[in-house]
Amino acid sequence: MTQRLIARIGGPLLALLCATWVDIPSHPHAAAMLGIAAWMAIWWISECVPLALTSLIPLVCFPLFGIATGKAIAPHYVNSIIFLFIGGFLIAQAMENTGLHKRIALNMLSRLHASPLQLAMGFSIATAFLSMWISNTATTMLMVTIALPLLHRLMEEHGKETIAPMAASFLLIIAYSANIGGMGTPVGTAPNLVFLENLRISAPGSVPSFLEWMMIGIPMVIVGLGVLFAVLGPGLARLPWKQSDGSALAQSLHELGRMRFEEKAVGWILGITAILWMSRKGIHAESFDIPGWAGLLPYKGVDDGTVAIFMASLLFLFRKHSHGGILNTESFRKLPWDIVLLLGGGFALAYGMQSSGLSAWIGDQLQFLGDVPLPVMMLGIALVIIFLTEITSNTATTQVMLPILAAASLAGGLDITSTLLVATLTASCAFMLPVATPPNAIVFGSGHVPMHRMVKTGFRLNLIMIFVVTGMVYLIRPLLPA
Repeated sequence: MTQRLIARIGGPLLALLCATWVDIPSHPHAAAMLGIAAWMAIWWISECVPLALTSLIPLVCFPLFGIATGKAIAPHYVNSIIFLFIGGFLIAQAMENTGLHKRIALNMLSRLHASPLQLAMGFSIATAFLSMWISNTATTMLMVTIALPLLHRLMEEHGKETIAPMAASFLLIIAYSANIGGMGTPVGTAPNLVFLENLRISAPGSVPSFLEWMMIGIPMVIVGLGVLFAVLGPGLARLPWKQSDGSALAQSLHELGRMRFEEKAVGWILGITAILWMSRKGIHAESFDIPGWAGLLPYKGVDDGTVAIFMASLLFLFRKHSHGGILNTESFRKLPWDIVLLLGGGFALAYGMQSSGLSAWIGDQLQFLGDVPLPVMMLGIALVIIFLTEITSNTATTQVMLPILAAASLAGGLDITSTLLVATLTASCAFMLPVATPPNAIVFGSGHVPMHRMVKTGFRLNLIMIFVVTGMVYLIRPLLPA
């Protein structure tokens, strides 16, 4: 039998065995929940069926095993975090529809082309910035599309053998910058949203606001890009270069012409949305207190999902000069519904573990971790997650691991925000294999990045980022809610 067939049969079989044979007297439904969680983990990790299909298992199994009613579990598939994702994705789609993302990228690159290293920095900064707001897959496709003609021309002028090693470094910088950039904002990548929902379930008072996330996310991006250039930058200094090589980027920007109305509209919407996200809760510290705008409203309850949907809705009202709206009916069909279901399934899993008592039981079994110093615990989590996510979806990895880590942290008296945040950020640091993330696959598919080069470079970065992420979280954690 193939591995996928074994996984398909083994998942539900293990769930039935757990429900039948495992006895957890203090929590009657915890054994069934343990089996369902194991089933979902096996199917998610093996991808023997579509990830979205695995995500629907709680809707069927929770009512059958008495864990939760269908009415109770369904809302977890469409909560506020999901609408934050949908609204953010619609705004990102508007940037792509109008070409604003390309103008932003070329504006940055046309100012940074005096040397190969400077141009690589331009690509890296532009990629990381765009990845904070739009899909890292779309960002990588855009940047690779801009980079490849430039690299091909250099190969024609200086020979493929001379340029090929540097071209690989150039493209790897683009892919890795897209992965790193996703750490910068809560909407940058799906694992960040998984973190927010798991923290809301396990420790509601510790959930960071959009701005509080950026207080650790932006420094993480800056340090991550610094590490990236420390590893890959030296090789680019040897790249043959003429001023005309970079000026072609300025020419490409000139060909775009003046900024169109629809681009301005999307730019304003994105800017206002970011400001509303960052200022909703305000800034609260020992020496000063700046209230957020949401506190000034007569009725409480507005959150980041509300902001995302409202601002995205405005984009359906603006029309392009050419034809149609900036967003239209087709925009809803383009939403990544498989990821929406994947997120929802993970949220349902976390809720089921909490309500069935499984989280409490796991916590009891892991109480010995309370004797492990927090920095050591964080390093161990980073090590496991960073290599596990090389072979599995980073969203699926965090969906499986964060509820377990939350239970272990609460039982051991460890800081739950630190442990979950380390796991979440290292899930974005999959640099070794083409299958690890879409950006890795895109640059590998260009034909200019040999497998051995990606594995060697990615392994070095993985080891470094284990310590970087752990150190950054440990140092900046006091800025987040206790």
